Amino acid sequence: GAPPMGDPVAVAEALLGTPYLWGGNSSAGIDCSGLVQIAHLLCGRAVPGDSDMQWRELGEPLAEADPYARGDLIFWKGHVALVCDAQRLIHANGHTMSVAYEPIAECLARIEASGEAPYLGRKRLR
Repeated sequence: GAPPMGDPVAVAEALLGTPYLWGGNSSAGIDCSGLVQIAHLLCGRAVPGDSDMQWRELGEPLAEADPYARGDLIFWKGHVALVCDAQRLIHANGHTMSVAYEPIAECLARIEASGEAPYLGRKRLR
């Protein structure tokens, strides 16, 4: 097979615009945890396919004061996003019904305002 890629965020970005599909894990349709899973799988790291398991099993917790870094994961109950840079994340989401970029601050505020998914925190994979 092809050699693994080095940047899970680049893999996720290659799927921009892919339709959101709950439980999906392909270019035909993908959900938030599927996007994180496929992004890491193509970089040679097997990760669970469920965001709750990803939250429990992946990476080191970050303090809220820690700066955002490319590849960090942001978790809510039942949702996960990948950090692109200090201002922006990428996620498969029901808001745009696609894989899309969203400003981090706006996304945090939007999801908090919805009351649907409590914020859990951020993690960094080593």
